[in-house]
Amino acid sequence: MEADNSNILALLLEKLIRDYPNVQFHIHSGTSDDITERLERGLLDLAILLDPVDTDKYETILLPRKEKWGLLISENAIFAKKDAITKEDFANVPLLISKRPEIQQMFADWLGIKKEQLLITGTYNLIFNVFALIENQVGAALVIEGAVSHHSKRVTFVPLDPMIETNCMLVWKKNRILSPVVNELIHRFKEAFEQ
Repeated sequence: MEADNSNILALLLEKLIRDYPNVQFHIHSGTSDDITERLERGLLDLAILLDPVDTDKYETILLPRKEKWGLLISENAIFAKKDAITKEDFANVPLLISKRPEIQQMFADWLGIKKEQLLITGTYNLIFNVFALIENQVGAALVIEGAVSHHSKRVTFVPLDPMIETNCMLVWKKNRILSPVVNELIHRFKEAFEQ
């Protein structure tokens, strides 16, 4: 998962494996559409999804860290030294943005424009696919800060002002029979984060 909350998953998996050393897991990265399709088909037991996303078919646990949105830009870009990017800064910024319509709509709403008015140069499914484009100033990518914590030194994250923050959540399909190990991991998430 490309988010700050992936550290939480790592911590809980580390504790689970310490208690149950024979447990094995598989991490799959993908878009929310890809992940939810795999949940529906029974190919994944659990997922961490980033809002905005439809969770009607899933049990959920809200994760504690908010994901802060901003622009990932070349270190040489005009806005690279700014403390924050404002709505006014976006007049002529070519955007690299998630292909997810919900993300595009969220950003258009923040700008106070229609989604069709966004100056989209390109779309991506996973952020690491566009680092070279950002470094070469093809565009600036709308991202969450947690997705770029281990990024190239030739790009920089600049938060939005006013800030957009969204949540991540652990999800699993409602009414699905889960293995004891998966139930144990869910129990540990609930113990850690539900009130």
